[in-house]
Amino acid sequence: MRKLIALLLAMVLLCSSAGFAEALDTAATEAATADTTGEDTAAEETVLTPADIALMGRPVSEEPTHITVGNTTKVSGGFFTSMWSNNTSDIDVRTMIHGYSPVVWDSQVEFVLDHMVVESVEGAADGANTVYTITLQQDLVYSDGETPITAADYVFSYLLCASNELMQMGAESTQFAHIVGYEEYNSGESDVFSGVRLLDEYTYSITVKGSHEPFFYNYAYLRTNPYPISVLAPDCAVADDGDGAYLTSLDPEAEEVPFTVEILTETIFNEETGYMYRPSLTSGPYTLTAYDAESGQVDFAINPYYKGNYEGVVPVIDTITLVPVLPETMIEQLASGEVDLLNKCVDSDVILGGMALAADGITSRNYARLGYGFCAFACEAGPTQFEAVRQAIAYSFDQDSFIAEYLGSFGIAVYSYYGIGQWMTLAAMGALLPGNAEGEEALAWGEINLDGLNHYDPDPETALNLLIEDGWTLNEDGEPFDPEVDTVRYKEVDGELMSLTIRFAKVTGNEGADLVVEQLSETLPALGFEFIVEEMSFTDMLADYYRENGERQYNMNFMATNFANAFDPYYTFITDPDVQASTNTSGISDEELMNLAWEMHVTQPGQYLTYEENWLAFITRFNEILPAMPIYSNIYFDFFTDWLQNYEPATYYSWPVAILYAYYAEPEEVVEETPAVDAGEAMDEATGDGEIIILD
Repeated sequence: MRKLIALLLAMVLLCSSAGFAEALDTAATEAATADTTGEDTAAEETVLTPADIALMGRPVSEEPTHITVGNTTKVSGGFFTSMWSNNTSDIDVRTMIHGYSPVVWDSQVEFVLDHMVVESVEGAADGANTVYTITLQQDLVYSDGETPITAADYVFSYLLCASNELMQMGAESTQFAHIVGYEEYNSGESDVFSGVRLLDEYTYSITVKGSHEPFFYNYAYLRTNPYPISVLAPDCAVADDGDGAYLTSLDPEAEEVPFTVEILTETIFNEETGYMYRPSLTSGPYTLTAYDAESGQVDFAINPYYKGNYEGVVPVIDTITLVPVLPETMIEQLASGEVDLLNKCVDSDVILGGMALAADGITSRNYARLGYGFCAFACEAGPTQFEAVRQAIAYSFDQDSFIAEYLGSFGIAVYSYYGIGQWMTLAAMGALLPGNAEGEEALAWGEINLDGLNHYDPDPETALNLLIEDGWTLNEDGEPFDPEVDTVRYKEVDGELMSLTIRFAKVTGNEGADLVVEQLSETLPALGFEFIVEEMSFTDMLADYYRENGERQYNMNFMATNFANAFDPYYTFITDPDVQASTNTSGISDEELMNLAWEMHVTQPGQYLTYEENWLAFITRFNEILPAMPIYSNIYFDFFTDWLQNYEPATYYSWPVAILYAYYAEPEEVVEETPAVDAGEAMDEATGDGEIIILD
């Protein structure tokens, strides 16, 4: 049974944080009442899901159909993997063009097998380890319709993405650290990946370390996309002599395997033909037909050889264009027809502007974010390595005024590493009861809440005391700091004076960053901070955030992120120095935080309450040490022409997934003109059809 969590698409949108919490309580009460009264709405009427509609036959257009999608995040060109960067629009592109993972995200709490891809998956104990054997369907092909996808393609993906060669090229990943033999293969100590086996043409296996099990999202271990060896390592082949998979040369006379940094740099990063920017042979529902790096425009066409997603759905919109848009002009572009779909709108003015177009054939969908907006710190060096400094900055920032100005009624303050759309957050707010808990377990759920989190309400006195207690009591000459004379505080660190300097990387044209800087430019200097702001492009900011030059040049910036489906923050906060400040982008080294994340990881699948308790302990620790400064989570709005039908991003969590179920056709009913409404009425209109579902 599909365990889909309805994200309170109506009630989440009330006009204040208090209203939001009240709505959650109301929704929970209504859900409980419906459950106890035995109401069965399904018996009254049959509701077709987007998949039902897609599979029953969508209208076939006589003319090729096309839509243009606008997103405020410009792609950076990372269309191969997330190992060099993870721009949200790049993720969307990868979702469009890469497919056929053995498992798929079916709800907010589990992965399921994709039987369009796999015939079977079997798990068996091998001592303390677990061997997963995957048998593929035999009719998979790449987008050329000729190149078959076999077990060797999946094994090659492991060998490529875990290789030492990619690490030398600046790739950052621990995504396969759970597999036996990863360390030896990744370090270059061994050419054989012992935990990955090529068993026959359509069968392969991976061996998961016993130390990495159990895992709450256990099927996530099987995630991988097939990548074409003929494109990425054209003179290589996959082999297995019984001890694990490895790469060999197609030329039996070759003295060395042609799998080198030089070859991979050419096949991946060549600006004209590289698989990073222009992947030519792919496995997803669409193919990439054009990419303009300067404008950020990406064009797609249907992959006619794509057999369907896990529900058997194939796309019917012939071509799609993705373009970057600006908040100042995006509504005008939508109204004029230049853009057909605006994805992930967050600015309150944009949202209200989109709502005002309802009489002009513009439709909207809203859904709670699985991520949050925050200020990132570089916790490995400089003043932000000190907890007291990070806390003092938090006490110097007014979340509520920021949210009111930036998001209006469509955001809520968060105080740790969570988003309002996550099932754990909804459960803590009383809007979700996983597992139909009863008796003592139900009582235990009732005790869980977020009341223990420090809100860091603006408090300059507390901020100043934190700095003084942490030793920021000197001036540039090493003398006691005099607020009447001196402007910047210093502290002795390792025998040298360190200035209380925050270098802030601000993305040009980003309203949220502008608002953060506006506040901190006033509050931080009053405490003795030096606050230096430098404007740059989003791409340059991300390059610094990911330490592409080896270290952060700026110790603070404003950004937002969405959490992975399988919420497993262990590697995000791991203290291993080899991944410090890369996989661990905050640079924090806190054993307690890492261990609490690990306790979440090793929760048994299906043990919702245990996972929730471990999650609460984790976010409480995060709230205390602040590896980043949480600010908000919010409601996304997608606005689109009513010609785009059966588009439900709330059900399928992102536009590239939801677009598979959609079609483009003239709406059957003409939208009647309605009088203009004020903001409150507009929000009421947008909140009319929400529900909550209890996980079972």
